[in-house]
Amino acid sequence: MASSRRRSITHCKISGRNALTNRKQSRREILKAGAVLAGAVSFPVYVRLAAAQSKASPGNASAQIDTVLRRAVDAKDVPGVVAVAATDKGIFYEGAFGTRDLAKGPDMSLDTIFRIASMTKAVTSVAAMQLVEQGRLQLDHPIGSVLPELSAPQVLEGFDESGAPRLRPAKRPITLRLLLTHTAGFGYEFLNADLIRYVKTSGTPSTSTGKLALPAPAAGVRPR
Repeated sequence: MASSRRRSITHCKISGRNALTNRKQSRREILKAGAVLAGAVSFPVYVRLAAAQSKASPGNASAQIDTVLRRAVDAKDVPGVVAVAATDKGIFYEGAFGTRDLAKGPDMSLDTIFRIASMTKAVTSVAAMQLVEQGRLQLDHPIGSVLPELSAPQVLEGFDESGAPRLRPAKRPITLRLLLTHTAGFGYEFLNADLIRYVKTSGTPSTSTGKLALPAPAAGVRPR
């Protein structure tokens, strides 16, 4: 990984219609969505170029980025966008444009909360590996020393005659490596019949609710 002196972090969040829809999208809509996505992906590159070209005038770099994002909103390519760019020296750009909801607002703001689903995995993985690089985390040490709620994992073996879950302690601890490689044994309840049944039986909040809860017991092959 690059040294911390050269490392920069950019994050761009875009609002839009729910992508999970039964309506068949037209070719024009698909191409337009692809163009917007390509613009979002290229945002970090643009930020670095703008910053490099405007070292003597940081305000000018911010103005250039503002123009790009505002143009996307004005053209109705996206309903709204929030962008942040930072280096190891701190944040050097923040911007919010457009609206959170086309029908009723309110406007986007820097503290607008987005549900980015599995995109959190990439952000968390990079942050974790930076901590490994700095010697503050270890890939193969029990993660329970950092996250006590994962210090005593349970494995779901099935259900008894009354329908109650049958759990047993895992035979080995969960490590950061297992979490990063998705081999710690956790799963989404909507993809596993046993976990669907466990969530209903135990009253554990579904992952779709966004509510905090202790992790459901592992239903996969690791850790055993």
